[in-house]
Amino acid sequence: MKKTLTTIYTLLSMMSFAQNAKNEKFGIIKIEDFSPKLETTNEDALAIVLSDIGSSEFVGNNSGSFTVVFKQHKKILIKKKAAFEAASFSVNLYQGNSETEEILEKVEAATYNLEQGKIVVTKLNKDNVIKEKYNRFYDTKKFTMPDVKEGCIIEYSYVLKSQFDKHIHPWDFQNKYPTLWSEFQVTIPPIYNYVVVKKGNFNEHLVTDTIKNIFKAYSILTPGSEAFSSSSIYTFSGDSKNILWAMKNVPAIKNEDFVLNPKENIIGINFQLLSIKYSELNTWQRIKSWNATIEDLYESQKFGLVLNKEELGWLSKESETVAGNLEGIDAAKKIYNFVKNRFTCTNYDALLMSETPKKIFETKKGNVADINLILTSMLARKGFEAEPIFLSTSGNGKPSQITALLEQFDYVICKLKIDSNIYYLDAADTKVGFGKLGAKCYNGYGRLISKIPYLINLSTNDLKETKTTVVFVANGESSKMEASISNQLGYYESQHLRESLGNTGKADYFKTVAKSYLYETKIEGEEIEKYTQTEEPLTVKYDMKFAFADEDIIYFNPLLTEAKKENIFKASNRTLPIEMPYTISEVYTLDMEIPTGYIVDEMPKSVRSKYNDNQGLFEYIIAKKEGHIQLRCKFQLDKANFTIEDYDSLREFYGLMVKKHAEQIVFKKIKK
Repeated sequence: MKKTLTTIYTLLSMMSFAQNAKNEKFGIIKIEDFSPKLETTNEDALAIVLSDIGSSEFVGNNSGSFTVVFKQHKKILIKKKAAFEAASFSVNLYQGNSETEEILEKVEAATYNLEQGKIVVTKLNKDNVIKEKYNRFYDTKKFTMPDVKEGCIIEYSYVLKSQFDKHIHPWDFQNKYPTLWSEFQVTIPPIYNYVVVKKGNFNEHLVTDTIKNIFKAYSILTPGSEAFSSSSIYTFSGDSKNILWAMKNVPAIKNEDFVLNPKENIIGINFQLLSIKYSELNTWQRIKSWNATIEDLYESQKFGLVLNKEELGWLSKESETVAGNLEGIDAAKKIYNFVKNRFTCTNYDALLMSETPKKIFETKKGNVADINLILTSMLARKGFEAEPIFLSTSGNGKPSQITALLEQFDYVICKLKIDSNIYYLDAADTKVGFGKLGAKCYNGYGRLISKIPYLINLSTNDLKETKTTVVFVANGESSKMEASISNQLGYYESQHLRESLGNTGKADYFKTVAKSYLYETKIEGEEIEKYTQTEEPLTVKYDMKFAFADEDIIYFNPLLTEAKKENIFKASNRTLPIEMPYTISEVYTLDMEIPTGYIVDEMPKSVRSKYNDNQGLFEYIIAKKEGHIQLRCKFQLDKANFTIEDYDSLREFYGLMVKKHAEQIVFKKIKK
């Protein structure tokens, strides 16, 4: 099976197949379109994308630059009611300023129903295209297709014009539903140099990949100013690059568990601008070397100002005031907790400061860059070796390890070095503690924004979730059993529980715990240790009393509520690599008195199994000794990332654990 690949290459190196784009006009629907020839795998699909055709081209505008014109024409056969959501369309339009705004034009949409052998057309009323305010920078335009029924075909097309000439609209060949034909064509003026990024199993369904030169002339009008009332027209011509990609029989996007970056696996294409060559002597370089990029960052007001020790003397005083006479890690923790508790994060997707440091201090709120750059600066002003790291969170995609393209990143943290110890800090995430990061930060590599901008390894393979459960069960009064439970949770499980306790409270949590047992249970002595110490895992402790029914035979699962009831790998096959959020180590120990009046009739057998020699271990060791049953159950997985080829063996390994977890001890009443 082919692995998912991301391929980056320049336009000049693309392979070429000779085939032309489809020339489909709006409104041309045939009766045979209602029963297209499908592959066997598509027959049960709720909807079928009959065709999805897009293009982008540059045209000269009246603002001294280019407008990028994106067009899309899409037809979808809706087979079942559950796919009616495909009949709703929306697009966000940037409205930051007149020089970069986006405009939606030429919207056409219609629904086609086959009734008594004839095609009945219902067109979208243009008044039903609704405009809403999405946020400060974006408006949303949306519409819902009319007269949608099972078996209908919907069709829509539109033109999106963007004044931001440095951005080519990305294209996904893969949809929520199977796609019979998808193509994208782009024409790029000779002054632009782009990198093309392919995603997913790009070549598997590819039928066209062509590049050719097209001679084009462009005219740009530069408006007059207060100094020069007259406008100027600039014209230039040359060989523009025309690129066409087309695919057929593209399967629907498959949602699989344990995929950290789902967007990377969707078959599609992105464009990254390298440079614009205005003339032989004037080239604007967007992507530079990492050293040059970092030099620009440190010279900028929205990044370098706050880190410049010679500036913002008041921030140095704040750092000294907060840390006081403390030194070393105690001082670092004091500054970290000050920043974490003072500021509220309003945006977790940012690399640059949104306001001046003074404004952030006054309002006590800001984005992740505001908060963690202030943290970095305060630590550095106290004399620590502290520097920022850019990273891409899981779900945002893995950044290139080479290309210095800041748009690949969406998050800032702080790297702190004290003696020989390295700590990664995030004061914007209130759920984590000193030296801890949220699981979303572990997505391959981060980039240290320093004079030596080296890669920082943030792999889930290096992140371990450790859980330990200790259970003692003894005979109590009146034929009741008494148990003592101590459960030290994993760090990330502790995060989730802290969040849950903040919403429901401790009492409700332990009510839920009591209901999770098969027997009527009374819980006492409830305790949750280290609740406020966010850098430490939680330990949940409680005592409980329960009674078995007065039966001749008692079935008892010694793992109690810790038994895994189902395999997390349910699918019989896998199409994507497995990316788990962390490695796992879980240890469960039980010491149980045999219930008074009973003997052990049956007991699970011990088993020990390794996964791939040294990548995992499952151990179930059980014994009966001097009126007690003792169990030690261990599950360990020392890797988080696995290939598609590992899937079957990994599924079998988990299946063994689930099977053993389901086994029970059988107690038999002693006959008098």
